[in-house]
Amino acid sequence: MIPWDSVARPVAAWNHDHNLRSAFQNSVVPYYQEVARRIGGKRMKEWLDKAHYGNADTSGGIDRFWLDGGLRITPAQQVDFLKRLYLGELPFSKRTMDIVREIMLVSNTLGLVLSAKTGRSEQDAKQIGWYVGYLERGGDVFFFSNCIQSSGSSIPDFNSARVVMTYKILADLGLTTR
Repeated sequence: MIPWDSVARPVAAWNHDHNLRSAFQNSVVPYYQEVARRIGGKRMKEWLDKAHYGNADTSGGIDRFWLDGGLRITPAQQVDFLKRLYLGELPFSKRTMDIVREIMLVSNTLGLVLSAKTGRSEQDAKQIGWYVGYLERGGDVFFFSNCIQSSGSSIPDFNSARVVMTYKILADLGLTTR
């Protein structure tokens, strides 16, 4: 649990104490920033390298590198990372990967299990929105990585667009009924 620092932020859900589960579900940037500061730059870089996460570039500050710093990752690299998480092949403990897979669960309905995470940043004067995850259906697993970008600073429905688009694509592929 990381206590709220009492700084009022524009996202109301961020203005509370959070644990990893609630921070994950609400994309609580200040929580992740505090965790990153506690980890430290050297250790963070080592683990990004070990996990082969994108370009593993932590320039831009320990609490900003993934938001508007040097970290870059492609959709294909996201899918590779998700596959390794799903299969338990990342350089983290089994317990850690089990926890992450469990908190990624979005829905489990009628034989469809969706696990995913949103992400948002501003890089190179663009708004970047991610929705990555996997869908389990029958004995099959379908991995996805949706990255949308906009040069506008305030696009209505930008946050929901990445999710809505992903669900539409999964439905168009016949993988869901949404």
